[in-house]
Amino acid sequence: MNKKLDATTAQTILNRVTSGERQKDLAAEFDVSPAAVSNLVAGKSWPNLTRPTTPVVPRRGAKLTPEDIRVILQRLQAGDKTGQVALDYGVTRQAIVNIKKGTAWKDVPRPETSRPARRKVWEVPC
Repeated sequence: MNKKLDATTAQTILNRVTSGERQKDLAAEFDVSPAAVSNLVAGKSWPNLTRPTTPVVPRRGAKLTPEDIRVILQRLQAGDKTGQVALDYGVTRQAIVNIKKGTAWKDVPRPETSRPARRKVWEVPC
């Protein structure tokens, strides 16, 4: 499995990963290691190739969709409790917390939030 990829094959693999095919399956098909495909997708190899945008396809085994995530984020921003949102979607509270913190579903754009500017302790009026 030490076969090197050429530019055309590498671009084909990138396009197919973007369309939702599993990296493991593509590695077997093109007779390369899974690490080679992972490095290709991450841009560590063939950095000059065009990398298509991330697909909007449901994740394997996921209960939620990207549209669900957008609605969840809007509900959380509006003040809904994480426990209630979790019940409504049939997932754990921790899953909703991870979405809120941005540790899960990082690829889904987050709504803009306005945060007040932080003040230095010495700038606070007495």
